[in-house]
Amino acid sequence: MQLIEVAIIGGGSTGLMTAYYLAKEGIKNIHVFEEKYLGFGSTGRCAGGIRASFASDVHIKLMKESISKWLSLKEEIIGLDFVQDGYLWLLTTEELVELHKKLSAYQNSLGVPTRMLDRDEIRNLVPIEMNDVIAALYDPMAGKASPLKFLGSVRRRLRELGVAIHEYTPVTEVRVSGGRACSIVLDGGREIRVGGYVVVAAGVWSKDLLEKLGVKIPLKKDPHHLLVTEKYTHFIKPLVIHKETGSYIVQHETGSLLVGAEFPVPEGDETLRYGYLKKAVTIMSRYFPQILGINLLRVWIGYYEVTPDHHPIVGGVPHIENLVTATGFSGHGYMMAPVIGEELKNIILEGKPRIPETKELRLERFEEGKLLKESAIFG
Repeated sequence: MQLIEVAIIGGGSTGLMTAYYLAKEGIKNIHVFEEKYLGFGSTGRCAGGIRASFASDVHIKLMKESISKWLSLKEEIIGLDFVQDGYLWLLTTEELVELHKKLSAYQNSLGVPTRMLDRDEIRNLVPIEMNDVIAALYDPMAGKASPLKFLGSVRRRLRELGVAIHEYTPVTEVRVSGGRACSIVLDGGREIRVGGYVVVAAGVWSKDLLEKLGVKIPLKKDPHHLLVTEKYTHFIKPLVIHKETGSYIVQHETGSLLVGAEFPVPEGDETLRYGYLKKAVTIMSRYFPQILGINLLRVWIGYYEVTPDHHPIVGGVPHIENLVTATGFSGHGYMMAPVIGEELKNIILEGKPRIPETKELRLERFEEGKLLKESAIFG
């Protein structure tokens, strides 16, 4: 039976970053297992936004560190890009303006340089039809990175570092003996022994794997739509959010626009709702009428794996000493991947995370009633 040192289940951004930071430390015999192709889950279906402008200490402190790592990664990994074009939150009611003034002051106190913009300042930043926009919250630290370029460039670097990547290789079971994860079982029944650690970073599918071990995770599969257009002349730099409806628009380096909107879908349902298209385009074209002349290329659904407190679950699994997990990012996994990947590396090599806030993301918080709180979410 084959023996490997580290088995990483899930070929999305979190799994790949964990493999990267472990390989940089010289760990050998690392294997990444992905059910379909790299990025098949949430990573390859997200808009690529990256920000620290949240409403909880935990998210802000971890994301400030993650942004620092995104800046380092673009120097370390050829082909990976991260552009700090900012986030712009459009505010259409006085209530939202007052709320975001307070939110900005809180974010500033933790080192995130958000600021309020008036109507003239908004016009200077983006070519917008103001309509009912009163003001905006602007985050210049935030930015975006193409998920497809990320996946391609990180794959190349991992192979250079000797990491084995197994696509179209589903893991159906983690086997435990004597309080340790001793092996994984692939689809078809092949068993592979694991000498070191098993990392479960399989997005919404992490829940299914862990439940087979009797580990309950409060995780909901929350489907979200996104559309992409053909290439268009660059006219929007920041990712722009219509706060009242949770709709957003972002333009990547190719010129294509991605437009999202909150549109309720039953849990786990991947059926496209064309009502989403009407809502997304109707809302965003009020402010950016240019999009009405652009051809639509594709619409898809991706999952937010949502926890009750909208914070991820990161760390060891109770009663299994060499099994760690990272899931439940509630739409923020791609942006958090660098810091979470390094923290998983720290847990594996040093027995604990380096950043104090990571400890607050442990699974046990739900049973203990120590839930966190986050309100700055959209999509």
